[in-house]
Amino acid sequence: MYLFGYGSLINLASAQKSFKRDLNQEDLIPVIVKGFEKVWNSIEHIQFDGVDVNGVFLNLERNPNSSTNGVIIKITNEELELLKLREKNYTCIIIKAANANIPLDEDIIAFMTTNKEKIAKKGDENTFIPAKYIDILTNAFPSYSQDFVFEYSKCLENYPFALKQGIYTFSDPIQNKFAKQGVGENESK
Repeated sequence: MYLFGYGSLINLASAQKSFKRDLNQEDLIPVIVKGFEKVWNSIEHIQFDGVDVNGVFLNLERNPNSSTNGVIIKITNEELELLKLREKNYTCIIIKAANANIPLDEDIIAFMTTNKEKIAKKGDENTFIPAKYIDILTNAFPSYSQDFVFEYSKCLENYPFALKQGIYTFSDPIQNKFAKQGVGENESK
């Protein structure tokens, strides 16, 4: 099966934390999928220097008139289960293979926040986009084509929430381990 990565999973170093096997940049295959767009509205409870805030991260939203880019990664069932721990507040959805701009022999799995309580709304208080998350995204850009970066950068304009500088941790310890330290074998990388 394939996984569609549209946030931190476009960054090889970040993606590697969710896999026991060694990933190479070639494992992150650029793709465009129809029927979705990237939006800034997925809430995760995070901490900046011990202060709880609502962190806002990228999410997918269905839109039949849109398309969005990211990467696909061939994954196993075991890897999917590990990814579910990292992406614990997201729902696993299926994107039909025909919606990709490259030929695929299987449908694509993606993580999308669907729980309305986890969707940020403009004007929400104590709600920020972590600037370090933006760094994770943009630090991946040198590994991709100019066209990929141009298309992807469209979601990095006109943020609906203020950016917050500093190092953040996920409030949930299991999620934090998978996002920050990794799954085990690659922790030293």
